[in-house]
Amino acid sequence: MCQNHIQSKSAKLFRELLTRIRTARRSLLAAVALGMAVSASLSPETAHAQEYPWCVSRESYLHCFYKTQEQCQWTASGIGGCTLNPRLLFPNKPRDSDPRAMSRSKTY
Repeated sequence: MCQNHIQSKSAKLFRELLTRIRTARRSLLAAVALGMAVSASLSPETAHAQEYPWCVSRESYLHCFYKTQEQCQWTASGIGGCTLNPRLLFPNKPRDSDPRAMSRSKTY
């Protein structure tokens, strides 16, 4: 009888411990989520993708990942040509839905 009482007391303590762990995890998760929300709301402007000035023209597409013409030429050697990024040359022009039209620009 004494052993049943000890087992039931141990089981009760174990359940209480599990409940406290779950509550602590929820509290931590809520604190992290709140911190992320506050951090996002305090940022002065939204993030924008980097637009690089030089593009490799390959297979009817422009891959604009280069800061200098030399970087572009090293990459394009044997696979395509280099061109200036049309999104930087004509920032107010709506983007063309046909990517092949952009690749017909003058290459260097």
